[in-house]
Amino acid sequence: MSAFSAVWMDSTPFFGQAGRVDEARALNSRPGLSFLDTSGGRVRVRRAPSAVGPKLLIGTDGPNVVEHYDALLEQLAGRADVVVFEPPGTGASTPARGFDFTVKAFAQVTLDVLAQVGARTLVFPCYLGFIGQQVARTAPQLVTRLVMPQTPGWGDLGLWAQGVDPRRLLRTPVVGQAVVATRRRSITRGWYGASTSDRKFRAPFTAAAAEAFDVGGCFCLASLMQGLERSAGVTSAPVSMPSAIVWGSKDRTHRRSDPTRSLEGAELVRFDECGHSPDLEAPAQFAQWLLAWHGAAS
Repeated sequence: MSAFSAVWMDSTPFFGQAGRVDEARALNSRPGLSFLDTSGGRVRVRRAPSAVGPKLLIGTDGPNVVEHYDALLEQLAGRADVVVFEPPGTGASTPARGFDFTVKAFAQVTLDVLAQVGARTLVFPCYLGFIGQQVARTAPQLVTRLVMPQTPGWGDLGLWAQGVDPRRLLRTPVVGQAVVATRRRSITRGWYGASTSDRKFRAPFTAAAAEAFDVGGCFCLASLMQGLERSAGVTSAPVSMPSAIVWGSKDRTHRRSDPTRSLEGAELVRFDECGHSPDLEAPAQFAQWLLAWHGAAS
């Protein structure tokens, strides 16, 4: 692992992906959109309020963005109070100067968001599950429950990275940032080809990501992978609130990952017909499970 960091490239408008977002257009994509100021930059959020049901904070796992959540929000409408947000470096959330893409930095952004939207169940997929675990330990009063779709054990993250980046191009500073900045659309198409359970998801998922790219949206995958490599390891010790791993068994990018190593004491729920994003591939099934898990009427 190189000690040299180039994640700054994605937070400056001249070298990487920062500075491209057309905020006015980004706010017109869907109802309920706004920006929240955080330590990691302005993040785009979509609110779908409800007077009843659990309060949820959903993080988007790039290239997934808020535009991907139409079907799930429809399933949860009037049954849960939902805020969806794009972490820095994803979609219309441009990373601030100095944001280093480490677990610690993402955890602070999450704390900043929770300070503005109140305590909630975190629905944090993939790498964001590690962020959720960190926040749950740091500020348990702000985390009601923790749901981690497709979050492997921290030790399996390297296996996943090796599978999707076997030549270490994305994990090489400067080279990775340049590759993603110039090829983010083709990388996105390839990602959905490898991670989804069925071809039918590839076109609509790619189109939703393209909506964000069309308004200058970010997909800072190289900086994310490099930032995670530079992060301190995340323990799998139990958290104090109910937790669950939701695992899509047909995700080829995680074929060597073991979800039982993600978090001790977490319930493991398998969606055997789904790929990397069970919440998006099976929104009705996921919503039904999530509400029932909260003890809410489904």
